[in-house]
Amino acid sequence: MERSQGNVAYALKKQEGWIYNLGVDFIVKLGERGQGRRLAVLEYLTADDEWPGHSHPTEDEIFYVLKGALTFRCGKEEFDVEQGGFVFLPRGIEHGYRIRGDSPAHLLVVTAPAPGPEAGIGWDGFVSGLETTAELRASPKAP
Repeated sequence: MERSQGNVAYALKKQEGWIYNLGVDFIVKLGERGQGRRLAVLEYLTADDEWPGHSHPTEDEIFYVLKGALTFRCGKEEFDVEQGGFVFLPRGIEHGYRIRGDSPAHLLVVTAPAPGPEAGIGWDGFVSGLETTAELRASPKAP
């Protein structure tokens, strides 16, 4: 499949996508380059014990742990996250992680542009519609 641009529907199989190697193979499922993109999705498997501290000035980063156990750092906070767990890391705060145990970590990562102080809240899409019109039946503990 050619690199998708704009509003074109596509499906990817397991281990399929645009693969980039930075010491680890990152499989990009949805890239940032394209008309109107508001997020990017990638997946990777890593046995590296620790990902060094870094920050992103313009985007939030979301991790969903498909397999493994990790401790994420974000600023002064730490979060232990295991298979099926989720962590949100806001823009501009130094973050990283370390793998707990001997098993590699398999991660699904979503990045999205973080609005600046002049921007509105959200972009009024499907999720915004749910949040403003649907009944809230359960919610996690406040962060």
